[in-house]
Amino acid sequence: MKIGFIGVGHMARSIALAITDVKDSTLLLCNRTIQKAIDLQKKIQNSKVSSFEEVIQESDIVFLGVKPIDLFPVLDQIKELKTHALFISMVAGISIEQMQERLDVPYIRILPNTPVAVKKGLTLYRCSEDVTPTQKETFLNLMKGSGEVTEVEEKDINLISVLTSSAPAYLNYFIDALIQAGVKEGLKEDATYYVLKMIDGTIALDLESEKSPLTLGKEVCSPKGSTIEGVQQLLDSNLYEMVSKAVRATYQKNNKMI
Repeated sequence: MKIGFIGVGHMARSIALAITDVKDSTLLLCNRTIQKAIDLQKKIQNSKVSSFEEVIQESDIVFLGVKPIDLFPVLDQIKELKTHALFISMVAGISIEQMQERLDVPYIRILPNTPVAVKKGLTLYRCSEDVTPTQKETFLNLMKGSGEVTEVEEKDINLISVLTSSAPAYLNYFIDALIQAGVKEGLKEDATYYVLKMIDGTIALDLESEKSPLTLGKEVCSPKGSTIEGVQQLLDSNLYEMVSKAVRATYQKNNKMI
């Protein structure tokens, strides 16, 4: 099976690395800046740098990893070529209906998150009506090595993706803020190690517990203790409102990407 990539930016690169173990497969890598494709090819044994035409004409599956502003021009280019491929779009904010108006081929729209690179991702997906059961099964088997894959309604995908695909950025900024705060208070050891181990353990506990994250958070806060002092600072700074504004801004941008 030949698996093509048009665009090998960060997310596409993460998926390519996640599916390198697919049996009897070759990854065809195409990118406007060819050096990015060359750099990725060096990390994936069963891959090669290819032209746009080769990817479209020879691939069984093509991942579209271009910027939203570039997607329609790319679809117009594909119109001029013969293809038998199933197209998988990871382009944010552009629906299956919009894509099929431009190029009427089978699509699976996906919104993955960066942990797919370490096989712990969560990928949302939706199929166009002309995707066959066999194509869907092939896609699901292909993505097994990336983590969890969840089918959602097209109308919900933009909002859910804020919580799954954009929120890792929010979390990493919060992690960095914790690290910087520890350093500011005089910590000389590796603050990053301590914070990341804390995050890892907290998430594992949240996933296994029947209690809500809020309940588990409250259990750490003894009355008149030190933890509640810090939590109160976050609440006084409108933590929930800040997060709500971040989600709303990302969601609104998802709905008007082009």
